[in-house]
Amino acid sequence: MLTRLSGIVFDLDGTLVDSALDFPAMRRDIGCPEGSGLLEFVETLDCESERASATAVIHRHEMAGAARATWMPGASSLLHSIADADMPVGIVTRNSREAAGVTLAALGAPPLELVAREDARPKPDPEGLLKLAERWQLAPESLAYVGDFRFDIEAAKRAGMMAVLYLQDKNRDYADDADLVFSHFDELARWLPPAAPSRS
Repeated sequence: MLTRLSGIVFDLDGTLVDSALDFPAMRRDIGCPEGSGLLEFVETLDCESERASATAVIHRHEMAGAARATWMPGASSLLHSIADADMPVGIVTRNSREAAGVTLAALGAPPLELVAREDARPKPDPEGLLKLAERWQLAPESLAYVGDFRFDIEAAKRAGMMAVLYLQDKNRDYADDADLVFSHFDELARWLPPAAPSRS
């Protein structure tokens, strides 16, 4: 049980929700090579108009994903339980604030603190996580960050937070780097302090 946990932060796409984002198509549409982060690639473009065009393409894909997003199994129940228990809970995402907001509103998410790419440097930079810790006036080491990708694990470690991996077939290579690994949100719920029980 994560008895010393004072708050919890989640990634969005691939962790709380499945937006079925087609990353290969996004890469093709903006000319981003395999192995490069989309946002990082955009920053390398020399021309402002090229950066704006590539950002617009990424945003278009994200908004399409927001329209079709569905909860990961058990995620909605856990989020509502944590929010009902008044434990600080938030999201740090590389998505745009608009796309994240549309996703959360469409799925009926509880009120959550949201840090999007307009608000902080994108993961694996820990800025977004540290902003939430400061906003909550909580020590980073008392928080956990839950994600599904190596950027999430790296950001959590760099922020001094517990790195929690939502394990799926596609990301097993990251398991050894995480502090905690789970494969269903009901499992994560059982590890949280009693103040945030699962309703599932």
